[in-house]
Amino acid sequence: MRKVFTFTSVVAILASLAHANMIGFDLGSNYFKITLMSPGKPFQIVENVAGGRKTHNQMTIAPEERLYSTDSFSSMARYPQTTFVNSVLQLGVEYNEEEIALLRKTKFVMNDFVADERGLVGYEVFSLEKKDKDEGKKEHYFVEEIIAMIMKYGRTLAETQAGGSVRDSVITIPSYFNRERRLMVQQCAELAGLHVVQMVHENTAAATYFALERLDETPIHVLFYNMGALDTEVTVARYSSVHNTQQNKTSEMVEILGEAHDQQLGGSHFDDVLVAMLAERFNAMKANAGQPDVRENTRAVKRLYKEVVKVKEVLSANKLMQVKVPELLNYVTLDTMVYRSEFEERIASLISRVSKPVQDSLEQAGLKPEDID
Repeated sequence: MRKVFTFTSVVAILASLAHANMIGFDLGSNYFKITLMSPGKPFQIVENVAGGRKTHNQMTIAPEERLYSTDSFSSMARYPQTTFVNSVLQLGVEYNEEEIALLRKTKFVMNDFVADERGLVGYEVFSLEKKDKDEGKKEHYFVEEIIAMIMKYGRTLAETQAGGSVRDSVITIPSYFNRERRLMVQQCAELAGLHVVQMVHENTAAATYFALERLDETPIHVLFYNMGALDTEVTVARYSSVHNTQQNKTSEMVEILGEAHDQQLGGSHFDDVLVAMLAERFNAMKANAGQPDVRENTRAVKRLYKEVVKVKEVLSANKLMQVKVPELLNYVTLDTMVYRSEFEERIASLISRVSKPVQDSLEQAGLKPEDID
């Protein structure tokens, strides 16, 4: 498994298509990021309505509107069953009751799932009609439809910044996506009104960017470690220069020597541990004696997930943090201290898996750790 290409060849392909606006769409699990290439202009990072460079990859179907990004994130405690997060995780997955039950238990997913006509995971949404607040109806959505809505929102952001229409796109995907899931990503883009020029592995895209303005006379090896929200991918690349005698031009060459991944190791798995810790603390409070597990309440769980995002960031630089969630459930407030040492102890099983993709990618590349520059 070895992929070889020159950076200038990649740029030449993109440049030949740059007669109109083109975007690079990094469709991550929790966030998406978009780059914009317009004729005669340098690459730009597309900003969202809040001025940020990364946008929450989620959407909410509310009674009278659809909410995206931070609006969806702020509303997920209010609409937990119709807020769609990590939809990429469900793309092309066969429907299985046991797997769904495990997903609810380990990831606290609140959506209602059904088998679509292909036997794959789909969503069931109980929506209230605007004209009749008392009667609702059930609607079924393919996972591709939800992802397409989010991608269309991203396209709208890009068009606002470009000041014109955007049609062509290059989309990054995980290296472990099979042919069926790749086709589904393409269908999502097409539903969003985008033409897919190319799909690129996430780490290959990063390796290509690393080649920008480089010309390595002596070959070097670089390892790319990418832990996302849901998975971890590792890629080993070799950089060297190659001379084209016909054009009398020297270019940077990139060789992908090894790729490895862990589909069950990502930032959200660390969030799950923190949510479990806080839920256990809340359940153990005297005021909650004899009450059901707080994790059975969808809104309470969504509030905990919003809280642990901040907790994780604080504990990365501090030994402890005071956590307070007012009236989490039944007018009872969670007020507790979380220690980094306790958190590290609880995530030991996750940490032990961090190096495995590195070892696998190095073995595939035929290299040792000391060979990485």
